[in-house]
Amino acid sequence: MGLFKYFTLEEFLTSETAVKNKIENLPSFEIVENIKELAAFLDDVRDAWGSGIIVSSGFRCEKLNKK
Repeated sequence: MGLFKYFTLEEFLTSETAVKNKIENLPSFEIVENIKELAAFLDDVRDAWGSGIIVSSGFRCEKLNKK
């Protein structure tokens, strides 16, 4: 699912730790709305910076965050 100019929802949810530990890292609808706001902001940052931005952790469910 493409969110904005440069980012996808999957990019914000992907986690090697979650995959390795079989943790389902799924946000609520409310959190997806927050992720959309973050992605819009990061689109603007990337445009201003003029270079790519790597998202290493856009969302972690409670179980994943504790791991």
